[in-house]
Amino acid sequence: MDQLHDILTRDVFHGLNLLVLLGFVAMGVGLSQGRQGRARAPIAFALMGLGTVLVFGGLYVAHAPS
Repeated sequence: MDQLHDILTRDVFHGLNLLVLLGFVAMGVGLSQGRQGRARAPIAFALMGLGTVLVFGGLYVAHAPS
């Protein structure tokens, strides 16, 4: 479990960990799919919500007390 924690919370890009980056990707995909009309609103909303949860989760896990 410690190895997975180290992988997910390692700084990858200017202090952002893997969970935060995946969250931003999910939000971007949801936003672009919703605006282009390729996905219905609930799917786009769910992707943006998932991205938000990943971003906040990544920030929490990176700075959680051990």
